[in-house]
Amino acid sequence: MKFREHRGHLVDSMKTVVEVDDRPALVSLLQNQLGQFGFSFNDADLLVKPYAYDNRIDWDTYIVTIKGYGVAGFTDGPAVSDSGGQTNEIGLK
Repeated sequence: MKFREHRGHLVDSMKTVVEVDDRPALVSLLQNQLGQFGFSFNDADLLVKPYAYDNRIDWDTYIVTIKGYGVAGFTDGPAVSDSGGQTNEIGLK
């Protein structure tokens, strides 16, 4: 799945797009990024919910939020665990 960071403008957000294999990889990416600023969280704090279809970039966009942090960014699909199961709207398998 593709992940992009939350930015003020779509053009700036698209400059941050990275490919991640699954939900654990997304959690790890965000833990590494936010850990640099002293913010830590665990998998249960990460929520990935359907957001909207964005025809500008042809994404079925999902919003990624972290408890105690807010919006971290967006994905182009649901966060899937390494075992292949989709997560539900509260971030748990």
